[in-house]
Amino acid sequence: MDAKEFLQMHRTGRKSFASVVLVGADLHAIDLHKIDLTHALMSKVNLANAKLCRANFTGADLSYANLNSADLHRANLRYANLKGADLRKADLRGADLRGANLSWANLQETLFDGAQMANVNLDNAKT
Repeated sequence: MDAKEFLQMHRTGRKSFASVVLVGADLHAIDLHKIDLTHALMSKVNLANAKLCRANFTGADLSYANLNSADLHRANLRYANLKGADLRKADLRGADLRGANLSWANLQETLFDGAQMANVNLDNAKT
C-alpha cells in the first residue's frame, strides 16, 4: 500500500491497519491517534511531528523511522523495532515500550515520564 492509498482509507474513518506495509512513506505531521498499526512494516517512514497518541504499534518495524517531535504519549510500542529511529523531542510519556528495540536510536530530549521500559534494548542509543 502506498501513502496516498493509506491516507484515503484513513480519511474514510478506518482505524485498523494491522500488518500494513508503508516502507519509506512520508506521513509527517499527520494525526493518527488511536490507530492500530500492529505488526506494520514501516521502516524509514517519516512520522515527524505526527500525532500518534494511544496508537498501537505492537510488534511494528519502525527501524530508521523519523519520529522527530512525534506525539506518542500512551502509545503501545511493545516489541516494536525502533532501531536507528530518530526520536528526538518525541513525547513517549506513559507509552508501553516493554521489549522494544531502541538500539542506535536518537533519544535526545525525548520525554519518557511514566513509560514502561522493562526489557528495552538501549544499546548504543544516543541520549
